Amino acid sequence: MRLAAVALGGNSLIRPKERGTAKSQIVRIDKTVSYLKPLIRKFSLVLTHGNAPQAGALLIQQEKTKRILPQMSLDTLDAMTQGELGYWIQQSVENILKKNAVTVVTRVLVKKSDSAFSHPTKPIGPYYKRKTFKGMIKEPEGWRRVVPSPKPVKIIDIKEIESLVRRNFVVIACGGGGVPVIEKNNRFVGVEAVIDKDYATQKLASQLKAETVIFLTDVDYVYCNYGKPNKKPLRRLTVKEAINYLKENQFGEGSMKPKIEASVEFLKRGGKRVLITSPEKLNLALKGKTGTVIE
Repeated sequence: MRLAAVALGGNSLIRPKERGTAKSQIVRIDKTVSYLKPLIRKFSLVLTHGNAPQAGALLIQQEKTKRILPQMSLDTLDAMTQGELGYWIQQSVENILKKNAVTVVTRVLVKKSDSAFSHPTKPIGPYYKRKTFKGMIKEPEGWRRVVPSPKPVKIIDIKEIESLVRRNFVVIACGGGGVPVIEKNNRFVGVEAVIDKDYATQKLASQLKAETVIFLTDVDYVYCNYGKPNKKPLRRLTVKEAINYLKENQFGEGSMKPKIEASVEFLKRGGKRVLITSPEKLNLALKGKTGTVIE
């Protein structure tokens, strides 16, 4: 059966300013998973997801309890949120889509020589009123910790994921970009970093030889001149056109840019099609009535 990799954006799990209780996140996940029903008839599925709000919540909990409880490393928090969110998504898939599902806490290899380790840029966790330690940046809401965000090299647990896909499981993998690990003295060792979910989704899809990647996000289309009066939806793009828009800096860092870069890489490596739209409009997008298609 044809294989599609579907990336669930952070808005599919928790919205800005929501408190993010377990109950409210489960309700939102159930709603998002229900939009995947049209895909089940056409594709085998592997699902990825973001974890920024959940990892941020754990960092706040650690900060508040550091005098009485040991703090966990960032790679461990990545694994914890993969398990948390994977469990909720797995329940939704089985309850709503009536498909057997399994969550794989996925390790993703990165290079210890990646320049991201010497130039951390990814803001995470709580805001502080003042700069309290090294490795912080000033944002409108306050000071925030920044950590490395290296590019994924390969999905370490790919054979296990591939085996489960062949057995017709819906696999939830690479949650939050996966757990970043490096090779050291012939061993895998976790590192303090986060991997962008979109780049990890591309790597996973390419290694599985998926036909399609679907990025579900908070807009119905990819736009050029986004946020401006002359913004324009981009309904169909070639790889060449997507690269040209990237060169024009049309897409925001940390939002649409990684999705477009990941799309280009996926298609260059043999993928057939990328679709970018909102969960609510997925059914219409599959019929060609909305969304952005890159081929």
